[in-house]
Amino acid sequence: MQHDDTLMAMEFAGLSVYETWMHYCNVGGGIDYFEFDAYLHGVLGLDAVDADVVSQAVNELIDDVVPAEESRGKRAPYSGTGCPVPALADRGDDGPVHAPSMSPGIPLPPGATLELLGEILDGGVLNRSVAGGRA
Repeated sequence: MQHDDTLMAMEFAGLSVYETWMHYCNVGGGIDYFEFDAYLHGVLGLDAVDADVVSQAVNELIDDVVPAEESRGKRAPYSGTGCPVPALADRGDDGPVHAPSMSPGIPLPPGATLELLGEILDGGVLNRSVAGGRA
């Protein structure tokens, strides 16, 4: 199933659920952190458009952290709807939905501790994607 392969692609690239959810919000995704996590673990189903936005976010992060020759065949799949990046304007969305922030400018899932933010920042993926390349 799409969510299983998406989670495997994230694990291959060393992406955390939280940092992937943050990127998903930045590309226009509208589900909250817990729904995002539930989808990846098969607890919550998403329609094809929303599942494809998750896959797009994962694949963009994979492109940032894994050399292209290593990532072949280890990417998040799309639903087969024909459009890997759905136009959010066509869906009538008002834009990304962010969880309450515990730190200025960085959204955290509800109930998250500042230690989680430290783990994410120490993980290096955000630094590599901001630097525009691989570490």
